[in-house]
Amino acid sequence: MSIEMAPDAVSASKSGGRTKALSEHIRKYLILYTLFSVGVAIPVGYYTGNFTSANRELFSDLVIIFAIMTIYPSMIQLKTEGFAKELKSWKPIAVSISYVFVLSPVLAFVIGPTMGASVGTGFVVSNIVPASSASLGYVLIAGGSIELATALAIVSIMVAVPAIPVILGLYGSQASVSIPVEPIMISVAYILILPLIAGQATRYTLMKWKGPALVNKSSKKYLSLATMVSMLALIFVLVDKEAPVIISMPQIVGFLIGYQTAIIMGILALSLLVSRIMRLSYEDHQAVAFISVTKNQSVAAAIAVFALNPEAALAPAVIPMIQPILAIAYIHLERAIKRMFLFSGKTGHIS
Repeated sequence: MSIEMAPDAVSASKSGGRTKALSEHIRKYLILYTLFSVGVAIPVGYYTGNFTSANRELFSDLVIIFAIMTIYPSMIQLKTEGFAKELKSWKPIAVSISYVFVLSPVLAFVIGPTMGASVGTGFVVSNIVPASSASLGYVLIAGGSIELATALAIVSIMVAVPAIPVILGLYGSQASVSIPVEPIMISVAYILILPLIAGQATRYTLMKWKGPALVNKSSKKYLSLATMVSMLALIFVLVDKEAPVIISMPQIVGFLIGYQTAIIMGILALSLLVSRIMRLSYEDHQAVAFISVTKNQSVAAAIAVFALNPEAALAPAVIPMIQPILAIAYIHLERAIKRMFLFSGKTGHIS
């Protein structure tokens, strides 16, 4: 006896299948889509520079909107009970804080002076700010622990407020100025707290309406797709709004991209080694890695403009060109990285 599915169920099944296929396609070629987004944004931003300059507030608002849309899906997946537990995971938290506020500043201190006082100080700022708005999105796509990543992001933000002025003061007398706390806190409110509240409200509603299976399993393909599309849009806007500056200073831009690539790849390699020594799971390692190396360049730009000088904002304008490309390239190494963490027994099937 055959069992026929209801028309609505068939339609939903086909729709889910198409969404899953599209999500898998974009994830498979995400690095190419990212390069395409950057490649298109530079000429578009350059030739529409006057429009961008006349509408800076609009582009700033778009950055905030796409940043929220990038992090919101991961907040729906966040299990609050797991998040509260991860706040007690002092080992990965200590390691991540060491990467963000010790190793990154030390490397930036060495490199910064080679680019002059203003650009060098901006480079230091770019490497001591907390996690970017896209960090949790990267963790979600990579199959990392959203609970640990959120705990790491919140702790790094709390540490950043007193740490940033101290680190800048150590860098040199030109940086010994008052660091504006307000832009940092406003950014935190928009980029993390608002999506957290909205995501948890959505999760609670869906759990009551459709049950845990939909939220924890069936919705993943939709949330992953929404995260990737929002991330590509965010990358486009970030590069587009700074394209004239990027094109007008190619040599400095090349140095910034090269130096930042070296820092990110160096910390990722060290993170792999340390995570294996600590016997962290694949999921926990990915949370530590992405929260540690992807920085909030919007906050860095705000500090550079308000507390330092316009030239110091060049680094936060350029780094968004390379940071997402490297992060997504690292996501594409998922199969190889999972094999390195099979001893944990938590990575599951390698597809």
